[in-house]
Amino acid sequence: MAGFLKRLQYYSLILLDRETPWYVKLILAAGLLYIIYPFDLLADTIPFLGWVDDLTIGSFLAALAVRLVPHHVINRVSSKIYGPR
Repeated sequence: MAGFLKRLQYYSLILLDRETPWYVKLILAAGLLYIIYPFDLLADTIPFLGWVDDLTIGSFLAALAVRLVPHHVINRVSSKIYGPR
């Protein structure tokens, strides 16, 4: 659970950073909205499958967004969350 919270904080700092491009913020916001919005491709009432599409699409959008963030922003955010490396 602690790893999940660190990752959530990591994405939040990337989202709120002034040097993060607007399109990356849009992708991260879209991923978050897809996960929390009640209408999905597969209904969450279907056991397991309803959650898998949320995790798949949310993870894909988060990975895409992180690939588009400038490296100096990633380094700065990583050092805030995980300490200097």
